[in-house]
Amino acid sequence: MARNDSWSASENAVTVRAYLDMLEQELTGQPFVKKEINRRLVAEIGRAHGSVERKFQNISAVLRDQRCIYVDGYKPLSNYQRALAEEVEKQLAGRPQLFSEMDAVVDAPAAARFDISWNLSDPPFGVDIQVGRHGSPEGGFHTDYVAREAANRKLGQAGEIAVLDLERSRLRSAGRSDLAEEVRHVSKDEGDGLGYDILSYDAAGSRRLIEVKTTRRSIYWPMVVSRNEIAVSERESGEYVLSRVFGFASKKVGLYELHGAISQTCVLDPLSYLALPKASVA
Repeated sequence: MARNDSWSASENAVTVRAYLDMLEQELTGQPFVKKEINRRLVAEIGRAHGSVERKFQNISAVLRDQRCIYVDGYKPLSNYQRALAEEVEKQLAGRPQLFSEMDAVVDAPAAARFDISWNLSDPPFGVDIQVGRHGSPEGGFHTDYVAREAANRKLGQAGEIAVLDLERSRLRSAGRSDLAEEVRHVSKDEGDGLGYDILSYDAAGSRRLIEVKTTRRSIYWPMVVSRNEIAVSERESGEYVLSRVFGFASKKVGLYELHGAISQTCVLDPLSYLALPKASVA
C-alpha cells in the first residue's frame, strides 16, 4: 500500500546511500539497472515506485544546487526538504572517493568528434534551479563542478569544432556552399575576447554569432557564461546564438540553441566576483 506520510531519517539515509552507489557506478563507467535498485528500495522501505523515483530526483537537485555531479538519468526535482539535503551532505562527507571520481570525470580530456549523430532538441524550459543555494550555511563543498568542467579547454574546443562542422554541413545542405566556406572559428583565430566562438550564417546570409557551451552531462546541467559574453549578446541580440552541446560522450550528442541576449534567455546566478580593496567611506 502506498504511503503518504513524511519520509523518516532512516528512509532518507537508505535512499541517499542507494543513490550515491548509483552515482559511483556511473562515474566509474560501470553499468547498473535503475529499476532493480528502485525495486530493492521499495521492498526495504515500503514506499511506492514513483515515490522512490521522485526522491532520487530530489537528491539530484540537492547535488545540482551544490554544483556537484548527479546521476544523469534522474532529472533534478526541487522543493526538497532540508533534512534530505543534510543527509546527502553527511553521506558525501563520508565518501571522499566520490569527489576524486568527479574530479576525474570533469577533468578528462576530449578529442574532436567527427560524423556525429546529433540529437537536436528544444531547450529545457522550466528547469527550477535554486539560484544562490549552492553551499550550505555550514560551508558546503569546496569544488564547483559546473565551473570546473567549463574550464576544461579540450572539452570546450572539441565542442566548438563539432558545432563548426555542423554549421558548414547545414549551409551546404541548404545549397549555400558559398556561405559554408565563410564560416570561421573566430575564438581560435582571433582569441576569446569577441564574446562568441563561431561566425556563421543562416541560409539567407544573415550572421549567426555562436557561443558554444559543451558538457558531457545531461541537458539539465547548467552553463557558465562570462560578463563579456552577456554584454556581447545584449549588443548583438539579433544575431547572437548560445549553442548548448550536451551528452558529448554519448552515441548521440545533444544540442539546443538560445537566440538573443543571454540575460533574457537564461536565469543567471553569479558564481564569483572580481574583488579589490576599497577605501573606507567612514
